[in-house]
Amino acid sequence: MAAIRHTLQREIFMPNDEKLLSVCYVSKAYKKKKTSFLCLTTTTDTPGVLLLYQVKKNDKNVFKKKQSWPLTDIQTVDSVTPDSLDLELHIDKVYKWSATTAQERRTFISNLYTYSCSLPQRPTFKNIPKDWLMDPVTLKESDSISFTPDLLASPIPSDYQPITDKEAADLATLMSGCDYAVSNAELFMETLSKDLSVLDGENVQSVLASETQVTQLMNGIEEAITEASLVEARLAVYDEALGRIREAMARVGQKNQAIHTANHNARLLLEQLDAVITQLDIPAKHQRVLSEAELPGGREELSLAGTALLKAMQAPLPPGLDRLGAVSEQRRRLDKLKAKFSLIVARHLNNLFIHLGNDIGETPASTTDLTLPAHQTVHRELEPYTELMRLLRALDNKAFMQLTKVYTGTMSKLYQRDLKLFFEEAKTRLIGKRLHNNPSKSSGQKGEDLVPAAPICLLGGEIWAPQGEGAFLDSVLDRALSQMQPVCLAEQAFCISFLQLDSVLSPSKGSEADEVDNMSNGATSPGSATSTASKKLERQLNEEVRATMAAIFPSLEPELNNFISYLDKIDSFWCMFVLVRLSQHVMSAQDTGSFLSMTFASALVQVKRSFDKFMQAQLQSILRDTKVNRRNKCGILPYVENFENFARTAEKIFKNSDRKIDLEKWYTKLVSAMFEAIVIHSAEHHKTPQEVIKMENFHHLYDLLSQLKISVLDHERKEAKQKYHDALRAYVIQYFGRPLEKLNLFFEGVQAKVGAGVKESEISYQMAFSKQELRRVVKEYPAREVKKGLENLYRKVEKHLCEEENLLQVVWREMQGEFIAQYIYIEELIQRCYPDSMVTLEFTIQDILEFFSEIARSH
Repeated sequence: MAAIRHTLQREIFMPNDEKLLSVCYVSKAYKKKKTSFLCLTTTTDTPGVLLLYQVKKNDKNVFKKKQSWPLTDIQTVDSVTPDSLDLELHIDKVYKWSATTAQERRTFISNLYTYSCSLPQRPTFKNIPKDWLMDPVTLKESDSISFTPDLLASPIPSDYQPITDKEAADLATLMSGCDYAVSNAELFMETLSKDLSVLDGENVQSVLASETQVTQLMNGIEEAITEASLVEARLAVYDEALGRIREAMARVGQKNQAIHTANHNARLLLEQLDAVITQLDIPAKHQRVLSEAELPGGREELSLAGTALLKAMQAPLPPGLDRLGAVSEQRRRLDKLKAKFSLIVARHLNNLFIHLGNDIGETPASTTDLTLPAHQTVHRELEPYTELMRLLRALDNKAFMQLTKVYTGTMSKLYQRDLKLFFEEAKTRLIGKRLHNNPSKSSGQKGEDLVPAAPICLLGGEIWAPQGEGAFLDSVLDRALSQMQPVCLAEQAFCISFLQLDSVLSPSKGSEADEVDNMSNGATSPGSATSTASKKLERQLNEEVRATMAAIFPSLEPELNNFISYLDKIDSFWCMFVLVRLSQHVMSAQDTGSFLSMTFASALVQVKRSFDKFMQAQLQSILRDTKVNRRNKCGILPYVENFENFARTAEKIFKNSDRKIDLEKWYTKLVSAMFEAIVIHSAEHHKTPQEVIKMENFHHLYDLLSQLKISVLDHERKEAKQKYHDALRAYVIQYFGRPLEKLNLFFEGVQAKVGAGVKESEISYQMAFSKQELRRVVKEYPAREVKKGLENLYRKVEKHLCEEENLLQVVWREMQGEFIAQYIYIEELIQRCYPDSMVTLEFTIQDILEFFSEIARSH
């Protein structure tokens, strides 16, 4: 430490006129490798300033000042505990260091306290023993040390040792007899030399006088050396013996460790063997039950024994123990017990399935409605064997699958019989209703021959009216579809439970179940992977359920399709009834998760195709049927008249149905086809003017679409109205013509002259258009002749129009308006071109109104 003090003073503080007072080698608390020096210094000027430095040595082995604080900034000096090496200084923050030695820490803290005594505001010293702290102010005058300011300049060395009391007394005695030491130092030195010579002589005499004691001492030392040699030899013997003992004890420890390991291994082996024996062992009573049980009496005991057998066979064994001979032998015993269990259960249930195959079903005794028998008796009879089926599936999947085939085969025969009778009953009811509505049919005929075929092309050339069996057909169809769902649902629920369709105990599904378990335990991503595996198992379960139900109900879809096809003979709208009802039951079956939804959906596809085919036939019948009666008035075309019955019946069937969109797609096609067909038919008919055919049929369609209020046909309704008005206007223009023809020709010439540049006021000067010529033409149209011509026109219009549409008055009013417009046109030209001629027609607008009104009333 002295060399470091010298180095620090020379390299760090002397160039800055500073003097090192105390130093302490410290390190950061809890960071022993970060070391530095705490240095207490003072400046050489007067008065000196006390400073505290932290000095560190850099990578180039050179001391550098890191931080500095005036001693007046130190607030607290804390040694934490007297016995530790820790030191805390509270300055701008708390600095924690750890000293290398306790003596350095004590000396540094004492110097800090001593030098801080002269400060106006000294630090607070905590957890520091009082004997470390010496306050110069408290020294008494009797003390041998007087406190002067120079004391602050003398550092307290770290190797300082205070004198003892005896030394202090001797020193005081010596100094008391040498009062002249200050005034005569040479005399004092001679006195000291004489005293020293006297003391040396006395010491020599004392040594010579004690020769005998020295001899005795030397002899004692030699004897001690001899004894020590003996003790050393004996200790060597002991050490050698201890070495042999140490080796023996090490061997004993190794043997003890080996014994301990062997005991531990034996204990573990015993536990493993005990676990194997416990897991693979089956109580004797269960073995007896598995060997001697008979069903149905011992069903519960057999279930308990089967559970114990399954537990033993599925017991997990430690790796390697499954190759033990005893384990293999026990496994063979378990296989024999499994075979006996499988034989007992399979034989009894096989016989029971065959016996229950004669079940007649359950139907309410009091109801007269169409009912499909249920087989709840079979389910109740088999439900107690559900647990045995579960155990059989886990123990012998082959036998379980064979039993499943027997059950599905037996039940398929039952349901095939029931479904056939059920649909035959439905057909019989429909036939009975049709015969009731057609009593003229021969009583000698039976069955389907009695049912007349329903028309296919309802919008063709024949006028038809809808039959009355539609509501009855709909009720029978709804009843038939409704009866199938509870029966299928009950059978599906029973199969899921009894045939373990929702179980993962079978060996074929074990890997997938393990996969789901691993995913749920975090073996793979627990989010999407778990969801994917769950969906995979769900799909497999649904497929297994559908396969089982398809095996039980193999005749359901053929019988249903056959019944639906039969409806074609009953009612022309059969496909609409079936489409609506079947769609409702498909949604209901999907909501309940029934297998029936797949069958209904398949039938719905076929019905939709039949519906499209039926509607296509209507469309083709409109475009194809161009034969009209050319000898009589045409009137309303058959497909236009039939469309009213067709649309009203279809709207009633599809009311509040989600399948109405299928009908609306065809509405636009049918109406557009009728528009096209009306134009074609009007051009081919020669008896009735084509404008009348268009007018009456488009008016009929417009009126019908306005009544039906079918939103998808709004555009067609507006188009029909426009076509009706166009045809009405064309008819009026063509057949009303110009009753004042000569006047119209006269004024056409006037208009031509005006167009050529002649002024209207100069027209009367033209020879061909003079006032005299105008009077002559006007006289040719007296009121009586005009009225007679209108009567002839009314009779002609009356012959053209049909009475059903009642458009005669509409056409007559339109002609009245046309006549008035021509009259006004002629009167205006007379007023402009012949203002002073006093020429007017013999009749007025009021006369025209009276002519038209009288003619309409007279007819």
